[in-house]
Amino acid sequence: MSNGEHVHYLERVRVPFSYWAIALFFGLTFVTAASFMLGDVIFVVSTVAAIILITWTLLAWGSLTLRVDAHGVQVGRSRLEWPYVGRATAVDTEQRRRVLGREDVHFALRPYTSGVVVIGVADDADPHLCWMVSTRDPDALVGAIERNRPSGVADPTEQSALDSGG
Repeated sequence: MSNGEHVHYLERVRVPFSYWAIALFFGLTFVTAASFMLGDVIFVVSTVAAIILITWTLLAWGSLTLRVDAHGVQVGRSRLEWPYVGRATAVDTEQRRRVLGREDVHFALRPYTSGVVVIGVADDADPHLCWMVSTRDPDALVGAIERNRPSGVADPTEQSALDSGG
């Protein structure tokens, strides 16, 4: 965030504690079983390596950041600028299944969150019809997008090819 830019919505979709406990338990159980008989040095090195690998993996997986600001919507490292942001909708399980089958969707999904928002893409040059994003609070994300859409940006219901069944 630079020049005092105001962020309207910010969420970090982190891996829950249960995933950490399960990953460390099974990872360290495997390492213990596989390396215990190979000697103390191998056991210690493989245990430390397993902890580092598990930690790196879960930190990377849990680093999804959702941001709505003056420039548009950012999901991870991808940004959709305001002129290209279509309608944002919180979706239920059936709608999620329908969109999951498409190849022209940008996915930022995490299995440890139940909330999903679909954001239409209103750019003919973009190969994606929409973004499907995991969030812990779908209503807050949709609200932030709709409340902070700049004036002068076209009506989002007219923008998204996904909404027209394209």
